[in-house]
Amino acid sequence: MPEPFVTVVTPVYNDEPYLEECIKSVLGQSHSYFEYIICDNHSNDRSGEIARDYATKDARVRVVSPPEFLPQAKNFNFVLNEIDERAKYCKMLLSDDWMYPHCLQQMVQVAESNPQIVLVSAYRLIGNKPDCFGVPVERSSFPGKEACRWQLLGTAYPFGSPSTVLYAAEAIRKRAPSFFPEDRFFEDVDIAFRLLADGDFGFVHQVLTFSRYQADSITDVASHFNFWPLLHYLMMEQYGRNFLAQDEFKKRYDEVTAEMYRGLGEQWLKDVVRRERKKGFWEFQRQHLGDIGVEIRPALLAKGVVSAALNMIGSLGTLAKKARNEVTKGAVRSL
Repeated sequence: MPEPFVTVVTPVYNDEPYLEECIKSVLGQSHSYFEYIICDNHSNDRSGEIARDYATKDARVRVVSPPEFLPQAKNFNFVLNEIDERAKYCKMLLSDDWMYPHCLQQMVQVAESNPQIVLVSAYRLIGNKPDCFGVPVERSSFPGKEACRWQLLGTAYPFGSPSTVLYAAEAIRKRAPSFFPEDRFFEDVDIAFRLLADGDFGFVHQVLTFSRYQADSITDVASHFNFWPLLHYLMMEQYGRNFLAQDEFKKRYDEVTAEMYRGLGEQWLKDVVRRERKKGFWEFQRQHLGDIGVEIRPALLAKGVVSAALNMIGSLGTLAKKARNEVTKGAVRSL
């Protein structure tokens, strides 16, 4: 029986230092039946040249470009609309990331074990730190709603990044031309919830991909803007009611709401008390809350300010206690 055909896609914009390592990791896969599409989003460096050079050397590689520069989600969708009609699965690999040699083989094996699987994930490395832990190790196939519950409840975060997962190609075709939502904060997490509402989830209990952390990347910029609390709140607001029982939802919703507003309260205190305004912070919050029709609620922000202030006071108290202990120890040693 022949191997299932896979399309691997790499969207690239100005990643000359890392692109060749990414490409080599794809071409070195133990699963050999695939095509590789590199989408050059009008790079200003040698990324396009590097991609085209590999396309002349290996028939599995082809290079495409949108008519004009596109934002991230639109560019992702552009290249996904180029996948081969033979493809049963599609693997995205961002241009500064890379795959281990058995990545496609092991992901396809799990996908083939259950025809209802629409998304396969695995452990990954972010730099030198492992990620995506918490998935029960005794199984590799799960109801999709179970995986969504892990994410919402915080017991596991199995979806990783766009480079971490493999999609069923038919799921992409059904949502063409816009597989990834183009108006959502972290579109890859959002599409995972949408797919797994009706499909199953596969997981390979091996580290299969490497994700590079770059300063000034989209993720790095977001990390300075109350990133995780905001994402948890957005997920809960959009999908919590669909996957959690009423009592579970209320408890977790209250937790993530308090967490997000505590982060907003901390920044408010820095703005007003310390005069440390963070450029773009409030615009970022309003934009992504507005994407799902939600506004910052003044009463909850006030609670968040109080909570953040109490945390700061508690931290100062702990610091003062440590300082007092050190001074006492120093005085004793000097006797």
